[in-house]
Amino acid sequence: MRRVIVVGAGTAGCIVAARLSEDASTSVLLFDSGPDHEPGAQLPGLRSLNWIDALGETSAFYPDLFASKLEGSEPKLYNRGTGVGGSGAVNAMLALPGLPEDYDRWARDFGCDQWSWEQVQPWLENLKTDLIVSTEEEFTPVDRALLDAAERLGLPTGVDTYGPDDGSGLLWRNANASGRFSSLERYLDEARSRDNLVVQGDSQTDRLMIENDVVVGVVLADGTEVRADEVVLCAGVFETPAILLRSQLTHPAIGKNLQDHPAASVYFTLKPEFREANATGPCIGAVMRLSSSFGAGDIHLLPLHGTLLNGKEADHGLIMAALMKVTSSGELELNPENPLAPPIVRERMLSTEQDRAAMKEAIVYLEQVIAAPSFQRIVERVFIDEHGTPLSALHDDEFFESWVRSYVGDYFHACGTVRMGEAGDPNSVVDQQGRIFGLANIRVIDASIMPDVPSANTHLPTALIAERLSAAMRATPAPQHV
Repeated sequence: MRRVIVVGAGTAGCIVAARLSEDASTSVLLFDSGPDHEPGAQLPGLRSLNWIDALGETSAFYPDLFASKLEGSEPKLYNRGTGVGGSGAVNAMLALPGLPEDYDRWARDFGCDQWSWEQVQPWLENLKTDLIVSTEEEFTPVDRALLDAAERLGLPTGVDTYGPDDGSGLLWRNANASGRFSSLERYLDEARSRDNLVVQGDSQTDRLMIENDVVVGVVLADGTEVRADEVVLCAGVFETPAILLRSQLTHPAIGKNLQDHPAASVYFTLKPEFREANATGPCIGAVMRLSSSFGAGDIHLLPLHGTLLNGKEADHGLIMAALMKVTSSGELELNPENPLAPPIVRERMLSTEQDRAAMKEAIVYLEQVIAAPSFQRIVERVFIDEHGTPLSALHDDEFFESWVRSYVGDYFHACGTVRMGEAGDPNSVVDQQGRIFGLANIRVIDASIMPDVPSANTHLPTALIAERLSAAMRATPAPQHV
């Protein structure tokens, strides 16, 4: 029997383990460093359609993963899910595929011709069949205002956000009235009854076992050695490179090329008749896609109805401006005091002049949207921080730069730290099938192999990677037993 260890039970790992275990001749052992809850026994907030409820389940997030967002800024908590289900179990359930140009750029600029739009589009259409789109009955006042505000910018309303067009439209999501169906519910929970699949939580992987450039298993944090024919790393953008570094791999690109979507929020109080939020419904149901001077579809404006800011001014909602194509990149390294702890992460967002200029354009767009009649009808007051500073303060360039340094954060869409590409590229760690250059019987299948960040929430592109590469793995003959 083909013995496979899958490390990490997040979005990718749940899919990979489920797909590989469909073959009765393959034995799959899925390790995750966090807890494993029985199907249906997840924390209540994680079963809610309202993302604010998920954010309130603090035990479902890593408590000690910090990242400095901009160069020289103080590290802040990075919201990453812990336990079986990973970040897919705690995210906002929004499903976007990315733009055709994202994948054509992977093919053109990074030598990943197997990942062009033509290659991936059928897979993304197949993933769409599991999704639902927001409905008018679920509209929040902020959703409706954002949809209508597109006209002020000369953009269409009602675009299909699964497509590439600029404009405002309803979001697709991996959730229905009964709760989320991320890769945990959609794939792993349905596969648990198989005798050839074992899920083992609370089992952190320390490093790979390597003999003569062949991976023969893993060593857990408690020293347990587990051997297998193949190992698949699905531990995510932070832990996958950390495992490789703890395994003494010396490829200089491991942990580099870290990218995320920089984002900033503008808050508002609503007029009394619009303040009450539907606690059981989605707090985000729409998005507006726009283009900066630097590219097409590279800005998102995302509305939220609910309270997130802990400040002197009561907030009832926000619009988040996010830069969806970036030229900046950061890095991570092992914590020298405790290599098994979360790594030291430096995102270095907005470190290029282009990204800073595009981010400023995003805020200008946001201000235009807030000024639209649809928002003026519902909004009472607009402010940019917990102190109640008015939006107009951002017109001062010096204040704008200071505000960006303090308040721009990430979209929690990190990727790229074990980048795929061509064998001769010193910045690539794996090939287009996720196989690490120079090692046998090991693959990386998660968001860490993305060449750069796509113009979308990364859940669906990560699911795409997991589906394609687990299928490729099943089509490849098993190695001889070790």
